[in-house]
Formats: sequence, C-alpha cells, structure tokens
Amino acid sequence: MKSILLVDNEAVVAKAQQRSLTKCGFHVVLADSACAARELAEHEQFDLILVDFDLMPKGKHSRPIEPCSEKISWSGTGLVRELRAVGVMAPIIVYTFLEGEPYETASLDAGADDYILKSNPLSVILSRLHAHLRRQDRNLGLSSGADRRVAIGRYTLDRDTSILLADEKLIALSMRESKLLEKLAANPLRVVSQEELLDAVWGNELRRSPDALLSCIKRLRVKMEKCKLSDPIETIRGRGCRLSASAYQKTDKRAT
Repeated sequence: MKSILLVDNEAVVAKAQQRSLTKCGFHVVLADSACAARELAEHEQFDLILVDFDLMPKGKHSRPIEPCSEKISWSGTGLVRELRAVGVMAPIIVYTFLEGEPYETASLDAGADDYILKSNPLSVILSRLHAHLRRQDRNLGLSSGADRRVAIGRYTLDRDTSILLADEKLIALSMRESKLLEKLAANPLRVVSQEELLDAVWGNELRRSPDALLSCIKRLRVKMEKCKLSDPIETIRGRGCRLSASAYQKTDKRAT
C-alpha cells in the first residue's frame, strides 16, 4: 500500500480527500501545518507528498503554530523548498484550488514535481498520482505496477483494492465482481460465454455454477443502481454476457 502525506490546514477538505484516497487503496497521513509536515517527513518515509499552496491559518480564531525553524513558512512552496533541502526525494505535488500560471510556476520552481488543481475530477487526480508513483518506482528499480488499473469502458477498476471509479463515485466490489468486469472488459465487443466467465471468476472452485454467476451479476447491478449508474453488463440470452453500451456512454448531466 502506497503512503501519502497530505498537508492541508483546511480540515474539512483534507478529511474528505483522505477518505477518498483511502478508498482508492492509499495510506494517507494528514498534517495541518508546514511544521507538522516537516517533522513527519523527517521521521517517516512517504511514497508521495501532497502540499496545499497556502498553509496560512484561516480565520481570526486560528491558534498560532509554534515555529519549527528560525523562519516559519506559511506557503506550500516554502515547505517544498524545506523538504528538498533536508533531502526528501519522494514526489511532491502542490495540490490547490488556486489556478493560474504564477502559482504553477512558483510551485515547480520551488522543487515540486507537479501542480494539481483540487477542482479536477477524481479520475484525473488519481491518474496523475499513479503516474508519479510509477515513475518513482522505476527510478528506484521497482516494479512499475502499470497494470494495476484497468479500463472498464468509461470506468476504471483498481485490481489491488477492487474499487471501481465510476463517474466520480467509488464503488467497493467483491473479488468475484472485480474479476467478472475485468474479463468482460478484456474484449468488450465480444459476447463471453457462461463457461468462460465461470472459469475466469471461479476457476476450479466447487462453488462455481450458473446460479452463482447470476447472483454475482445481480449483486453488481444492485451496487451500480444504488449509485444511480447504468447496468454495465448486457446479458445475451443463450450466449453469455458482454460489457453493455452504457459503459461507454458519457453521463448526460443536463437537467431534465
């Protein structure tokens, strides 16, 4: 499990992001100040660090933070410089609502590896995070893990956590539901026979049966329906199943 240090003094935003990233299989540690982040980074090893651009305490009742060095920096770029100065080599990404070339340039010049807007869709944020983690693994001579994430039509499946990212919603799948979707996505236009699906999902298990397959498909459909998402599986009578056309169609967000 990859670890992330998330530095953000907006508690509500940080907690929400921690929950989302945790559901996606990350171990996320929060730091609410540059001082706390500096101390954590010096004593623990993180695979990636997310830093808000502005770390100034918000509101007139915000309590002061004791300095951890001679000159405290309230900016994310100042923290990035401090972390690089003490030898932190993990990817550091400035993560903010502030949009504009001056902010991005200042972040990259300070030593950040990337600049990501919090307003981006979760799918985009995850893709950028995984890209930096793969690059870091390659630099360290480790496996890239490039095949961890699988495209299921317009959705994305995380094999390691069995989490389906569907239209910005995170859906926890069972191992069998995950294998079922992965098998159908391998050749989305082909109708996969019932026997092939049983081989892919159950293998030689004694519990494999047509009824077990139908139950698995039904449970998956219920999960998608609860999230107000269309059925990702099309059943072809007498032949098998395939990924449904709705899995490739963009959600129509226009008011009805």
